[in-house]
Amino acid sequence: MSRTKRCLTVSLLVGATTLALPAVPASAATWSTVTTPNATSDRNQLNGIDAASATDAWAAGYAIHPTAPTTRPLLIRWNGTSWSLFETPALGANASFEAIDGDSSANVWAVGSAGSGTLTERWDGSAWSVVASPSPTGATGAVLRGVKSFATDSAWAIGTSTHTSGVPTRTLIQHWDGSAWTIVDSPSPDGTQNLLRAVDGVAADDVWAVGGAGNDGYSGEPVGSLVLHWNGSAWSHVSIPGSGGAFSITDLSDVVAVAANDVWAVGRAFSFQYFRMVPYLLHYNGVTWQHSTIPNPPLSRFNTVTALSASNVYAFGDGPIARWNGSVWTTETMLGSNFRLPMATCAVGTGTVWAAGVQAGSDFVFRTWALRASDA
Repeated sequence: MSRTKRCLTVSLLVGATTLALPAVPASAATWSTVTTPNATSDRNQLNGIDAASATDAWAAGYAIHPTAPTTRPLLIRWNGTSWSLFETPALGANASFEAIDGDSSANVWAVGSAGSGTLTERWDGSAWSVVASPSPTGATGAVLRGVKSFATDSAWAIGTSTHTSGVPTRTLIQHWDGSAWTIVDSPSPDGTQNLLRAVDGVAADDVWAVGGAGNDGYSGEPVGSLVLHWNGSAWSHVSIPGSGGAFSITDLSDVVAVAANDVWAVGRAFSFQYFRMVPYLLHYNGVTWQHSTIPNPPLSRFNTVTALSASNVYAFGDGPIARWNGSVWTTETMLGSNFRLPMATCAVGTGTVWAAGVQAGSDFVFRTWALRASDA
């Protein structure tokens, strides 16, 4: 899910007003769990989160219900004090939200899937409504996993489409022009599968989408990173420099664009140095993508990344929280292993960072979970 992952240009969410950036903390941020509601007593999961301010945020995912449709979109809203459930339009097929993002408090998109096709819903400041979105011709299934909104007439949604046997899984990219969603041609360089999971950019003509490509032939997991770029005219496949044999089985989960020459992508990789899976970090400096490292990497992956500034970037995994201070990555916090945080965001003009996902309780029931630091 993309969402508002960086809080650098306030025009992103609140017009032309200029706000000062929060200072880089001298010490590690203090993280705390914030209670989130659940729609049912079965599985509830948050896949995306977006914050317009310290008192206005959305999180989206899905909940399992005992009656058909059994999987339904889940939306919760933060009012500065607490999270509460929010009604969404009724759908006749199993559906879920995979991502959420807005450019203002009155223009927010939530995307995912419904049945075998894509799902897009929009918040106009007073109500959520379903907006038609296409699936590729001949596709047997399609899902949108990331969204980035720049204005009421400019948004991108990315994901994947599946096809008949023998046809590769393809990238799927759609654009909103203020009137309709349309599919835009995008590269699918691998002959087996091409998966897009996240999208972000500093401008409507400078957008990045990341994911994974290939198939390990066993679990179906990707074996290589996939990076696409939109330059205002076309999407292109961007190659990642080799790592000198240090990594294999790389796979990207999220991307945040701090500036045109400062973009981070995170995921997982198999490290030959540690001989295990470790968090994977890539950085774009305006010219090329380069590998970055974290000392003594935990046995995990990074699922999401968000930025308060160029020298205050946070990455979250299934356990670790790490921060980039402008010079090095360090692991600040190690949480338990019974949760997953697929997405993170920050609140404009503040030092607040949110991450949202799912936690397995002692009763083995999966429930929504949100983590916050107000001194990030």
